[in-house]
Amino acid sequence: AMEKYGYNKEQTLMIGDRVYTDIASGYNAGVDTVLVLSGEGTREDAEASLTRHTYIMKDIRELYNIIKA
Repeated sequence: AMEKYGYNKEQTLMIGDRVYTDIASGYNAGVDTVLVLSGEGTREDAEASLTRHTYIMKDIRELYNIIKA
């Protein structure tokens, strides 16, 4: 997607609710990641995983509020 739309890693953020798919994809692409806890993933999943996330947020609204501020 970065290549297709002309964005670089610093301009990209992977957001997802699964550590083993969403966050792993972002991690493998070398971009920052946000694990949202409003879906499948839990804080415990994130802490137990070797795949590191950049941020953990309660839900997408929390991310929106940070961007908006």
